[in-house]
Amino acid sequence: MEKRIAVIVATWFGSGLVPPIFLRGMAGTYGSLAALPVSYVLLYNAHGYILTTLIVFTLGFWCIPIAEEELGPRTDWRGKTKTRDQNQIVIDEVLGTLVAYSPLLFMPRNLLNMAAPFLLFRLFDIVKIFPAGYFDSRKSPAAIMFDDVVAGVYAAILISIIFFIL
Repeated sequence: MEKRIAVIVATWFGSGLVPPIFLRGMAGTYGSLAALPVSYVLLYNAHGYILTTLIVFTLGFWCIPIAEEELGPRTDWRGKTKTRDQNQIVIDEVLGTLVAYSPLLFMPRNLLNMAAPFLLFRLFDIVKIFPAGYFDSRKSPAAIMFDDVVAGVYAAILISIIFFIL
Protein backbone atom coordinates (compact mmCIF):
# COMPACT_ATOMS: atom_id res chain seq x y z
CA MET A 1 0.00 0.00 0.00
CA GLU A 2 2.83 2.40 0.89
CA LYS A 3 4.51 1.79 -2.47
CA ARG A 4 1.30 2.48 -4.35
CA ILE A 5 0.76 5.75 -2.45
CA ALA A 6 4.37 6.76 -3.13
CA VAL A 7 3.88 6.26 -6.88
CA ILE A 8 0.61 8.21 -6.81
CA VAL A 9 2.29 11.11 -5.00
CA ALA A 10 5.49 11.01 -7.11
CA THR A 11 3.46 11.08 -10.34
CA TRP A 12 1.24 13.79 -8.81
CA PHE A 13 -1.93 11.73 -8.89
CA GLY A 14 -1.07 10.18 -12.25
CA SER A 15 -0.32 13.37 -14.18
CA GLY A 16 3.21 12.13 -14.84
CA LEU A 17 1.79 8.98 -16.40
CA VAL A 18 -0.08 10.86 -19.13
CA PRO A 19 1.36 9.77 -22.49
CA PRO A 20 3.38 12.60 -24.07
CA ILE A 21 1.16 12.87 -27.14
CA PHE A 22 1.17 16.64 -27.48
CA LEU A 23 4.22 17.56 -25.43
CA ARG A 24 6.77 15.01 -26.58
CA GLY A 25 9.93 15.39 -24.56
CA MET A 26 8.32 17.72 -22.05
CA ALA A 27 6.90 15.33 -19.47
CA GLY A 28 7.56 17.81 -16.67
CA THR A 29 5.05 20.17 -18.25
CA TYR A 30 2.25 17.79 -17.30
CA GLY A 31 3.32 17.87 -13.65
CA SER A 32 3.55 21.66 -13.73
CA LEU A 33 0.09 21.91 -15.30
CA ALA A 34 -1.32 19.58 -12.65
CA ALA A 35 0.18 21.81 -9.94
CA LEU A 36 -1.61 24.93 -11.19
CA PRO A 37 -4.97 24.35 -9.44
CA VAL A 38 -3.22 23.81 -6.10
CA SER A 39 -1.04 26.88 -6.64
CA TYR A 40 -3.99 29.06 -7.60
CA VAL A 41 -6.24 28.03 -4.71
CA LEU A 42 -3.47 28.41 -2.14
CA LEU A 43 -2.48 31.88 -3.36
CA TYR A 44 -5.31 33.18 -1.19
CA ASN A 45 -3.79 31.68 1.97
CA ALA A 46 -0.09 32.46 2.48
CA HIS A 47 0.31 30.14 5.47
CA GLY A 48 -1.36 27.29 3.60
CA TYR A 49 0.81 27.98 0.56
CA ILE A 50 4.04 27.83 2.54
CA LEU A 51 2.91 24.76 4.48
CA THR A 52 1.87 22.95 1.29
CA THR A 53 5.21 23.78 -0.35
CA LEU A 54 7.07 22.33 2.64
CA ILE A 55 4.86 19.23 2.62
CA VAL A 56 5.46 18.66 -1.11
CA PHE A 57 9.20 19.10 -0.51
CA THR A 58 9.15 16.53 2.30
CA LEU A 59 6.93 14.11 0.37
CA GLY A 60 9.36 14.25 -2.54
CA PHE A 61 12.20 12.92 -0.39
CA TRP A 62 9.98 10.07 0.77
CA CYS A 63 8.26 9.07 -2.45
CA ILE A 64 10.94 9.52 -5.13
CA PRO A 65 13.16 6.54 -4.19
CA ILE A 66 10.14 4.27 -3.76
CA ALA A 67 8.58 5.40 -7.05
CA GLU A 68 11.87 5.00 -8.91
CA GLU A 69 12.00 1.38 -7.83
CA GLU A 70 8.30 0.70 -8.42
CA LEU A 71 8.22 2.31 -11.88
CA GLY A 72 11.30 0.38 -12.90
CA PRO A 73 13.29 1.07 -16.07
CA ARG A 74 11.44 3.49 -18.37
CA THR A 75 12.39 4.69 -21.82
CA ASP A 76 12.25 8.45 -22.19
CA TRP A 77 11.36 10.40 -25.32
CA ARG A 78 14.98 10.24 -26.53
CA GLY A 79 14.99 6.45 -26.34
CA LYS A 80 17.21 6.45 -23.23
CA THR A 81 16.31 3.92 -20.54
CA LYS A 82 16.17 5.50 -17.10
CA THR A 83 16.07 3.69 -13.77
CA ARG A 84 16.37 6.92 -11.74
CA ASP A 85 14.42 10.17 -12.02
CA GLN A 86 12.08 8.70 -14.62
CA ASN A 87 10.04 11.26 -16.57
CA GLN A 88 6.87 10.01 -14.89
CA ILE A 89 8.09 11.33 -11.53
CA VAL A 90 6.82 14.91 -11.48
CA ILE A 91 6.56 15.85 -7.81
CA ASP A 92 9.75 17.87 -8.34
CA GLU A 93 7.97 19.92 -11.03
CA VAL A 94 5.08 20.46 -8.62
CA LEU A 95 7.53 21.82 -6.05
CA GLY A 96 9.24 24.04 -8.63
CA THR A 97 5.86 25.38 -9.77
CA LEU A 98 4.90 26.22 -6.19
CA VAL A 99 8.19 28.07 -5.73
CA ALA A 100 7.76 29.94 -9.03
CA TYR A 101 4.24 31.07 -8.10
CA SER A 102 5.17 32.24 -4.59
CA PRO A 103 5.63 35.93 -5.56
CA LEU A 104 1.96 35.98 -6.55
CA LEU A 105 1.13 35.86 -2.85
CA PHE A 106 1.98 39.58 -2.96
CA MET A 107 0.79 40.52 -6.46
CA PRO A 108 -2.50 40.95 -8.26
CA ARG A 109 -3.73 37.78 -9.91
CA ASN A 110 -4.49 38.36 -13.57
CA LEU A 111 -3.97 36.24 -16.66
CA LEU A 112 -0.46 37.56 -17.36
CA ASN A 113 0.63 37.17 -13.74
CA MET A 114 -0.75 33.63 -13.71
CA ALA A 115 0.89 32.59 -17.01
CA ALA A 116 4.34 34.13 -16.48
CA PRO A 117 5.51 31.92 -13.56
CA PHE A 118 4.46 28.78 -15.40
CA LEU A 119 6.25 29.74 -18.61
CA LEU A 120 9.37 31.02 -16.88
CA PHE A 121 9.60 27.98 -14.61
CA ARG A 122 9.34 25.63 -17.59
CA LEU A 123 12.00 27.65 -19.45
CA PHE A 124 14.43 27.61 -16.51
CA ASP A 125 13.68 23.92 -15.86
CA ILE A 126 14.56 23.05 -19.45
CA VAL A 127 17.62 25.33 -19.76
CA LYS A 128 19.14 24.27 -16.38
CA ILE A 129 21.13 27.40 -15.49
CA PHE A 130 23.74 26.79 -12.78
CA PRO A 131 23.33 25.32 -10.20
CA ALA A 132 20.25 23.53 -11.61
CA GLY A 133 22.41 21.68 -14.14
CA TYR A 134 24.68 20.48 -11.34
CA PHE A 135 21.73 19.10 -9.37
CA ASP A 136 20.24 17.57 -12.52
CA SER A 137 23.42 15.56 -13.10
CA ARG A 138 23.04 13.98 -9.64
CA LYS A 139 20.32 11.41 -9.10
CA SER A 140 19.58 11.54 -5.38
CA PRO A 141 16.07 12.52 -4.25
CA ALA A 142 17.51 15.80 -2.94
CA ALA A 143 19.15 16.63 -6.27
CA ILE A 144 16.00 15.70 -8.19
CA MET A 145 14.04 18.16 -6.06
CA PHE A 146 16.67 20.91 -5.94
CA ASP A 147 17.12 21.34 -9.68
CA ASP A 148 13.43 22.29 -9.87
CA VAL A 149 13.64 24.45 -6.75
CA VAL A 150 16.44 26.40 -8.47
CA ALA A 151 14.35 26.81 -11.64
CA GLY A 152 11.42 27.96 -9.50
CA VAL A 153 13.60 30.45 -7.61
CA TYR A 154 14.93 31.89 -10.88
CA ALA A 155 11.36 32.26 -12.19
CA ALA A 156 10.20 33.84 -8.91
CA ILE A 157 13.08 36.32 -8.88
CA LEU A 158 12.51 37.36 -12.49
CA ILE A 159 8.77 37.75 -11.94
CA SER A 160 9.37 39.85 -8.84
CA ILE A 161 11.84 42.10 -10.65
CA ILE A 162 9.52 42.58 -13.62
CA PHE A 163 6.51 43.26 -11.39
CA PHE A 164 8.28 45.81 -9.22
CA ILE A 165 9.90 47.59 -12.19
CA LEU A 166 6.64 47.88 -14.09
